[in-house]
Amino acid sequence: MTKNAIRRKKIKKKEEKNYTVKRNNLKIKKEVKVKEEKGKLANNGRMHRKKGKKEGKVKKENKSRTGATSGISGTTKGYTIGMKRQSKVAKKLGKKEYGSLSEKFKQIMNDENLSKSKRKKLIKEHKRKTVVENYDYYKKLRIYLNELLQTEDKLNKKKQIITLYNELKKIELIKFARTNLGYHILSALIINGEEDIQNKLWKTLYKNVSDISTYHFLSLLFQCFYKHGKNKQIKNDIIAWILKNPKLYFTKFASRLWDIVFKKLKTDMKIKIINLLIIPNINIYKSIPSEILKKKTKEMVNMLGEENKMLVKNYLIEIIENIVEKELLYNLVSHNIILVACEILKEEELISVMEIIHEGCEYLISTNVGNKALICLLGYSTNKHKKILIKTLKNNIIEMCKNSVNFLLIIRLIKITDDTKLLNDFIVKKIVNNFEDIFDDYYGFYVILEFFYSLNEYKEDKYFHVDWKNMIYANAVKSIKDGNKRKSEIIQPIIDKLHILFMDKNKLNQYLKDKKYIIIIFEFLLYTQNLQVLNNLFLLIEEIICSHKNEENIDEMYNCNNINVLFWKISSYPKSEDFLHKLVDDNSTFCEKLCNLVLSNLETVLKSKLIKTLNNLLNFAKEKDQNVYEQILACTGQVNIKEIYSTLKETFPKLTHFERFLELTNQNSLIKN
Repeated sequence: MTKNAIRRKKIKKKEEKNYTVKRNNLKIKKEVKVKEEKGKLANNGRMHRKKGKKEGKVKKENKSRTGATSGISGTTKGYTIGMKRQSKVAKKLGKKEYGSLSEKFKQIMNDENLSKSKRKKLIKEHKRKTVVENYDYYKKLRIYLNELLQTEDKLNKKKQIITLYNELKKIELIKFARTNLGYHILSALIINGEEDIQNKLWKTLYKNVSDISTYHFLSLLFQCFYKHGKNKQIKNDIIAWILKNPKLYFTKFASRLWDIVFKKLKTDMKIKIINLLIIPNINIYKSIPSEILKKKTKEMVNMLGEENKMLVKNYLIEIIENIVEKELLYNLVSHNIILVACEILKEEELISVMEIIHEGCEYLISTNVGNKALICLLGYSTNKHKKILIKTLKNNIIEMCKNSVNFLLIIRLIKITDDTKLLNDFIVKKIVNNFEDIFDDYYGFYVILEFFYSLNEYKEDKYFHVDWKNMIYANAVKSIKDGNKRKSEIIQPIIDKLHILFMDKNKLNQYLKDKKYIIIIFEFLLYTQNLQVLNNLFLLIEEIICSHKNEENIDEMYNCNNINVLFWKISSYPKSEDFLHKLVDDNSTFCEKLCNLVLSNLETVLKSKLIKTLNNLLNFAKEKDQNVYEQILACTGQVNIKEIYSTLKETFPKLTHFERFLELTNQNSLIKN
């Protein structure tokens, strides 16, 4: 082998060796790189797991911790103060207290000489100390409040007010006012404090008056200011704010201030607020002169153009939907809005309004205005609506019958509800079971009376107040049953109860002493033609004559004028002939029986107030019973009428009824002579 060949062989081996080394080095490098990447992934996994555990632990601690003013969230660089979750104590703190708490935490976190564990420990201690301090502070405020409320001495009370007010300077008042304790302390200061204390509190709190739509206790405080404010300017400020912010009425808490303010406002201001509430947008508002805003809502709407008028009506329905959605049907302002709707909307629109409010319409009965609105809307209610309302009110029927506002609603339901079984089960039975209690009540009496008049007997119902009549006889488009049929299906239990009462002569006499009961006794007699009750009236007249003969004090025991009025109604009624000519005894009619009683005691009757009843009998007999009339004329000829007249003339300057008797018996010449 030559030297060149050997050299080439050595070079080749060396190159192969270098190649192997390089290859091995690359392999090692790859393996190292893979290991490093795996290590990094493993480290990242461990870090994520640690971080997850740590965050979970922090969340768990945040949930279980109460009274803490801030949370601590962990990060790789250190701790940051978390402010999202605050305890009740932290919420009560003002900016000063909470700011100082945050500053302290920052100082601890920025101290490089402290270890991580030491920082944690110091933060926990500081938080615990802050909670204790605030607990002690609010405990002290409660003690001051109790002392103020229990103190009766004026000087001591004044000192307590000053002490409590000075303590409140240490905290941010507006945030404190949003709390339960804050409300009780501030309301106590408003109610018991002098005008200067009220003014100072007002000056601070009025800046945040718009917050009443968000915070319940703040709304209560402003209600308290309006009720108890000694400075008229406070009330004026509240009213001015309401006028500037009418749309805030539709918030839960602010609406309660409207309710309180509205109750005490004069009518013209109430009208203005309602007018502002129902205007849909600022453009219409700007186009309406201020003088028109003061007019009644119906007049204001009629003065608008057709397009704006339609916008207002549509918006009014939207408002009512909003009222129901926001649960504001209890509110007096809402009641006024609904009554306005009854005045300006058409039939189809009112049917829609009734459909909107029917599930909560019972809230309307709490005010006179709401009651009027409901009475009107019931005319557009379906049988289902009335059924729901009656079943809702079933436990309050007795109280409502005797209530000066709600008795009209009961009458309205009686007149327009087609389902008479429902009426009998839930209204009539309730009335019958408490009949005397209702009948003896001023308003309950009218509930009983209106059973005698159906919805189509407006003209026959002559004894009801006109305004009341117009309400209860208002249009009822959904009532289809004949009024007289409805009346006949519900009146009998009432008739039975009246019959029991009037069969007792003493009770009948008691009711005759009150003029209004004459109406219902008369209606009862016409409807039933009950001769037993009519006979009781005859017996009462007989007793009056006997008492007059015995010179007893008749006026204490009887009311002759009311008895005379009752017989005048009976005798002048078109169908009275059939009634008075019915047999009372086996051989005589009521008319004949009464005639015999009067004629056998003619001199006594002529000298008493019963002469009016005699005149009524003469009128009736002259037109419808000649036999009785001639019998009376024959009897009067046997009595010295002139002497009786002269005797009475000495005592009474005017003898109108006696002169009428002479006229009916053709004895006018006695007076002239």
